[in-house]
Amino acid sequence: MFSAIRSRLTLRSIRARLTFWYLLTIGVTLTGFAVFFWLLRARTLYGEFDAALEIRGHEVAAELRTALFELDPGAGLVSHPAAARLPLLVRASPGTVVYRAPAFPLVVWAAERDLAAAARAPRASVVTVRDRSGSQVRVVTIPVDRQGATRLAVQLAASIAPIEGTLRQLGGGMGLAILLVLVIAAYGSSRTTRYALAPVDAIVARVREIQSSGLDERLDLRGGSAELDRLVSTLNEMLDRIGASMRSVRRFAADASHELQTPLTVMRGVVEAKRRDVESGGEDLDRDLLAEIDRSSALIRDLRLFALAEAGQVVAVPEPVDVATLAEQCAEIARALAEPRKIRVDLAVEGRPLVSGSALHLRRVILNLTTNAITYSPPESTITIRVAVEQTTAVLVVRDHGCGIGTDDLPHIFEPFYRADPARARETGGTGLGLAIADQIVRAHGGEIHVTSEPGRGSVFTVALPGARSRMNAS
Repeated sequence: MFSAIRSRLTLRSIRARLTFWYLLTIGVTLTGFAVFFWLLRARTLYGEFDAALEIRGHEVAAELRTALFELDPGAGLVSHPAAARLPLLVRASPGTVVYRAPAFPLVVWAAERDLAAAARAPRASVVTVRDRSGSQVRVVTIPVDRQGATRLAVQLAASIAPIEGTLRQLGGGMGLAILLVLVIAAYGSSRTTRYALAPVDAIVARVREIQSSGLDERLDLRGGSAELDRLVSTLNEMLDRIGASMRSVRRFAADASHELQTPLTVMRGVVEAKRRDVESGGEDLDRDLLAEIDRSSALIRDLRLFALAEAGQVVAVPEPVDVATLAEQCAEIARALAEPRKIRVDLAVEGRPLVSGSALHLRRVILNLTTNAITYSPPESTITIRVAVEQTTAVLVVRDHGCGIGTDDLPHIFEPFYRADPARARETGGTGLGLAIADQIVRAHGGEIHVTSEPGRGSVFTVALPGARSRMNAS
């Protein structure tokens, strides 16, 4: 229930939020200033009132001096014509009431006790008490010393209703002024935020147009500020990445379907040939059929591995991996593969770096690079595998002296199904995913793979992987 209420009260529009916080800031500021000014004004009014009341008390005490200095001051005050008209109370210094004028307000018992205590004070003072109707009354106490007689205290009362009325008018006026300012501010801030956010609305409308028409168009709007211009630039960059990803997905799907369609066509032709003539070339047809099935199975496995690597799911449980040991194992396999073509495979171990990851998939990276080097190297050439440590980075280098890679092909070499020489696609027996899989596996391990090549002089593939806890032990 409370979550539903909170959801309804939540402002979902940026314009509404900006207006709300703007009004809240102005409202709190004006209210704070109004309270401060009201308290300052109240203090001034009460101070002036008390000062005037004390002066009036001294004047009354001087006016009634003759009656106050009689032996019986109560009788003298009763007969004095001015005393009856004043809100006057005369007490002896112990607090005993000597005279109470009819105009003096009737106060509660607690107020009587406070007034008696004020009468015993040696100096003039002003206290606030409540009468029996609940109204506040200010009472000034003026001590009157009499030589050879008991000291008296003249207490003169005055209602503070005029001050309270003035303060109520001041508070009401400031409240109406604050309300008027907030109304004007709400209108102004609403128009300001609408004007400020108009470029955002234009950007949103333009993005929707691009979304409906295609991803080839870009935002050509100017935001009117550095922040909005950065937003437009970021959105254009995002659209570039999305467009590139979409093109890559479409190309990947087309290449995958083409790669799968070719062996299926071959297998269909083999089966139809066997149905036409079982006795003619049966063994060769069976061998061709099995070869195409093996190639299709390898392609499907590589497609699955590439998808997992691209999703970053090849390293489920990282473990320490000795790159030098993997390179030694892969070098033995490479020598066996290169032996029929008399290609020499050399291994140079300049350190024993440890990395955190999957030994199975890192072995696949090394085998893919060495197999690719063997495939495109001439007979009786040399392939070099080098393992080294550079600071906290494990470095693996595979160098060959083959045909090399052209400058136009070099930026695309790690794209799936890309071959610099499409005419040799069937001859090499690969799936076209080897380098793409190697690139994704290295990325999943937090590393990078680079290639430098010169046509006719060979290629150099360099893999850099972050070390595991910097345990780099040079041999």
